[in-house]
Amino acid sequence: MIKKTILLISVFSLLYGIIFLFTPYYFADLTKAEPTNIAWLRNIGASICGLLFFGLLLVYKNPKQNYDLFIIITITSMLQTLSLIFSRYFNEFSAKKPLIIDLTIYSAVFVSLYLVYILLNYKSIFIK
Repeated sequence: MIKKTILLISVFSLLYGIIFLFTPYYFADLTKAEPTNIAWLRNIGASICGLLFFGLLLVYKNPKQNYDLFIIITITSMLQTLSLIFSRYFNEFSAKKPLIIDLTIYSAVFVSLYLVYILLNYKSIFIK
């Protein structure tokens, strides 16, 4: 069950990352944000695809050999989530429709907390 949820989060991350990576103007338009930070959206999309999609895919395929990678993914996810929360709290987004930003934050919080939950409660799937 846990491995399947890791795969699900991996695929979800791919879909989310692709939006930022390949269609950042769509996201800017959807949130009514200034299109001046498109390069940052692409960069974040590449990070999400690379680390969360490909990284979690490797963890899914062979958790026993990728425990350290899973720790790095979890820490990175937590840092990205905290930075989103910080930016939202200090109103650093130019979005005129913050609901989409808030949904992004909620999904990031859920994913981060779930990864921590796996790390703390299912270490046995990573032990050789």
